[in-house]
Amino acid sequence: MTHVGSQHLPDEATLLRCLREHFGLPGFRPGQLEAVTATLSGQDSLIILPTGGGKSVCFQLPCHARDYGFTVVICPLIALAKDQVDKCDERGIYAERWNCEVPEVRKASIAKDIVSDEPSLRLLYTTPESLRQPKLMESLKEACAKGTLVSFAVDEAHTVSEWGHDFRPAYLELSYIKQEFPSVPVAALTASCTPKVSDDIIAVLRLRSPRVVKGSFNRPNICYQVRHKELIGDGSDQAALEDLIRFIQDRPDQCGIIYARLRTTCDWLASALAARDVEVGCYHAGKGTDARSRVQRDWSGGGLNVVVATIAFGMGIDRADVRWVVHWNAPSSMEGFYQESGRAGRDGQPSLSVVYASRTDLESNHKM
Repeated sequence: MTHVGSQHLPDEATLLRCLREHFGLPGFRPGQLEAVTATLSGQDSLIILPTGGGKSVCFQLPCHARDYGFTVVICPLIALAKDQVDKCDERGIYAERWNCEVPEVRKASIAKDIVSDEPSLRLLYTTPESLRQPKLMESLKEACAKGTLVSFAVDEAHTVSEWGHDFRPAYLELSYIKQEFPSVPVAALTASCTPKVSDDIIAVLRLRSPRVVKGSFNRPNICYQVRHKELIGDGSDQAALEDLIRFIQDRPDQCGIIYARLRTTCDWLASALAARDVEVGCYHAGKGTDARSRVQRDWSGGGLNVVVATIAFGMGIDRADVRWVVHWNAPSSMEGFYQESGRAGRDGQPSLSVVYASRTDLESNHKM
């Protein structure tokens, strides 16, 4: 059985009905409909929508609009994949994960499904490293031959450029997607993208004449503040810490994220806040997998309001009521700052972005 070319493109009314029924949204946000249409028409795309702009809809909604096939979603973090699969379950989309945490017996079951003539699976979340596993690649090639592998989505695609050249070389190897599956469309999705990063993504993924979809990046509900550490009290880190504690205590029921550059700084801030009766979680790569998963689960579910973390935390997490984001150090790039501060106010309500900047931070950024 083959499905290639057997389906007509759903019209806008059908797509809107899917959006309302399965996502509970009244209408498409800017860029979403164009992105969905590109994927359904078999076209490569680079989708640049603001944080909170609904990027996941762009590759999840086509799963409802089609009555066949599945999409492989490549995401940077195992925890992010788990969160997304949980969200898919809530929306009635059958999704699975394929990574080092998934038992082999489960992988065997997934592989059996995706090589069948009519897979039940709609979304398969994996990482760049896990995608190359022989069993998965073999199964995907068989599905492609049957026409049931309908698209790839590279979520948080800026990591192709930002991480691929540094500590995640597997990102630079994603060019093999187009080598192995030339007929399958690839959608690259990100919330922040300079022209240089855009060109890098297109080159690494070998996107073919991609449709580029850009949304508005204006976030009028976010108020931006810069607090110079040298001008707070006696100019010490301790004085700035006291200012941060007052900031949080003045907002006892609000949800927020504190980003710090170093793991040791995260630990110091979390300990200091806990000592002042602030219920806080700490998230960075130095914590164990279980500890990180627990913090992410508690924060995503609303059981924890304040988290101190390195920059990976919050990526792709759908919590709309974040009222403030604090950067304890001056951000190293405007793209990163936009991504991280934009995790506040996804519900459109007034929110705050506060940067505690110091001369040391700025000098350090200049050397990077």
